[in-house]
Amino acid sequence: MKGTAMDNAIRSAVVVLGSLAFGYISLELGYKPFLEKAEQQYERSLQSPTSPSQQQQDEQEEAMWDNNSNNIEGWEEKR
Repeated sequence: MKGTAMDNAIRSAVVVLGSLAFGYISLELGYKPFLEKAEQQYERSLQSPTSPSQQQQDEQEEAMWDNNSNNIEGWEEKR
């Protein structure tokens, strides 16, 4: 009886691990084109430095949309 319970537990563990491995491989193969495209875009974004005017504009937008100020006027301007 004890050996049968242990065999069932081992069999269940092997089935679960096999299912996880199959699922992981399926996701990797299925999403590979999307992941490669996202990785290329990420690398391009790291390589291209932002211009000073773009950086200044980003800082102004961040200041306008600061979460601590509850800027209602900013919402009206953004629309």
